[in-house]
Amino acid sequence: MKTVTKENRSHFPAYVLSANILKSAPCPLLRSNQWTREAITTTWKNESKEELVMLWLWHNGEVREFYRLDPMTVTKTTVLHGMGIMIVSEATHRCLYNQVITETVAHDF
Repeated sequence: MKTVTKENRSHFPAYVLSANILKSAPCPLLRSNQWTREAITTTWKNESKEELVMLWLWHNGEVREFYRLDPMTVTKTTVLHGMGIMIVSEATHRCLYNQVITETVAHDF
């Protein structure tokens, strides 16, 4: 597996969640705190053969695409403490992760 590092960017495209993705979430969507805080480095290990999408669930209800996680890749990203994050599979229309970031995260998919 290769390892990549992705840095914050300033452009967050709007993203529409399908009904199947919403139904597959393990719990109701966990949105960002209104005021996010310091940056945290996180690690996401995508062991699947498909690209996954990291979404930022804004406190005001908007859903924005944050990063794309390449297949068979460990991705180091910077996120903000208090961000609501969802990882989705567009291929299977499933939610794989839905949490508010409160500490350093390392997660395998």
